[in-house]
Order: sequence, then structure tokens, then C-alpha cells
Amino acid sequence: MSELQANKLTGRDEDERSVETSGRENTMDYEVRGSSFKTTCSKTGVPIHWYDTLSKVPRGFSCFIAHEFLDALPVHKFQKTDVGWQEVLVDIDDSRSPEDLRFVLSAGATPASTVLIKKDEKRNHLEVSPQSGIVMQELSDRISTDGGMGLVVDYGHCGEKEDTLRAFQGHKLHDILKNPGSADVTADVDFNYLKEVAGDQVLTFGPVPQGQFLQMLGIQTRLKMLLRQATSKQQSDLVSGYRMLVDPAEMGERFKMLAIFPQRKDNHRPAGFPP
Repeated sequence: MSELQANKLTGRDEDERSVETSGRENTMDYEVRGSSFKTTCSKTGVPIHWYDTLSKVPRGFSCFIAHEFLDALPVHKFQKTDVGWQEVLVDIDDSRSPEDLRFVLSAGATPASTVLIKKDEKRNHLEVSPQSGIVMQELSDRISTDGGMGLVVDYGHCGEKEDTLRAFQGHKLHDILKNPGSADVTADVDFNYLKEVAGDQVLTFGPVPQGQFLQMLGIQTRLKMLLRQATSKQQSDLVSGYRMLVDPAEMGERFKMLAIFPQRKDNHRPAGFPP
């Protein structure tokens, strides 16, 4: 994926980039690069670095964008039963074949169910992503200490949904336990959980549904401007794309935005987020 990104950002494949940078490799700023695993320059000469963990990114005033990132992190699944909360685990399905998997319930409480579930939880099924919490903690620490801002964009909810773990292959739903690694696995982000993890260390705004966010940023005005100079085919595509982004039946409600800023005394809200 990083190679595809590099090709897009530079307009050159790997061999072309290697030839171009071989003569000035020693001039690269290794202190700024830190422990990045890939480095190149954009079409306009801006240095670009890839890191495999947030902790390796050099500290400093930063703008963080987590777009469909947190929904791909692992989750713990739990189910409320007559004997209390039990964790949903994955087991080999011996009744079929050693290559088939199935979901099973833990025999009793597990360390995860003991630590991750709140006593007043009302739902019967629950998904918790501790790794998402770790990312949110680090973002909050960096933004509050070094300055900057963050925007989380993802499929999500505000603590009301239950079973959202699923898999997609070729943009179609796929059996999540069939051929592991062959499909994209996702679970909706619990934005309430993220805000609880952030606490008072930073200011959070949202989550706001994507449709409302884009309307407040003036997407209708932008659409009208584009339609004026578009062909009939382009107009049809623009209107179709607009509806997909803002229609509640499409991505307008399911996709949400959460903004993160340092603490401050004024009550100014960022664009796209209502009072």
C-alpha cells in the first residue's frame, strides 16, 4: 500500500524514484525522518515519510487525519448471558474440518470482559477496541502537549450499536471466518468510547454525520459551481456523488466526523461542527 501511495504522490514508479534520489541521498534530513520505513518527495519536492506506528512519528505541531483507520483495528466481542458477560472467541470447527472456524463463548469471565465492560452497560452485545483507545490517548497527548489538531473520519456510532463486526470482499459482505486474510474486516467505531478516553486533556467536537458536516462546509454551493461548467455526463456523475456523500440512506449518516483540538478558554467551534 505504501508503494501505491508513493507512486500516486510522486507520479513515478519505484525504479524512477531510486535513480532520482540516489545522487542526493546523503542530503536527506535523517533527524526529521526518524525511524520511517519509506521516504520520498512529492511532485512538488515536499519530503514524505511513512511510519508503521504513531509512536515513531517525530513530535511537534501536527495535523492528524484518521480516515477509515480505527474501524480496521481489532475488537473484543462480548455477549451478555444468564451467567454474566462472556467473551466471543474464535475456535476450530471440528464438526466440519480443521480449516473451518466458528464463534464460541468463553466458559466464564475473561480478563478482557472484566476490564473493558462498564458496570452500567445496557447493551446485550458489545464490541470494544482497546487499540483504538491507545491511539486516541496518544493523539490527545500529542495535541495537548505539542499543539495541532485531529480529525477522525469513520463508520461509527455513539455507544448504541451492538453487532457491527463484519467482512467485505469485492465491496460485498463476506463470511468473516472464511479464508481469513482474504477480506477486509471492520467494526464500527464507538465515538463515545474515544471521547471518554480523551477525557479533559483535549477538546473534542462531534461526532457529526458526514452529510451535516459537508452541508455546513458548503458542499451545495460547490456542487452548483461545478455543474455550471460540466457536461451532461459530468453533471450526472456529480449529482450521484453528491447524493452518495450526503444522503442519510447512503453515507450521509453512517460516516461520522470527530475533531480534536487543544484545550482553550474560548468556545470557538471548527467549521462543520454545529453548536
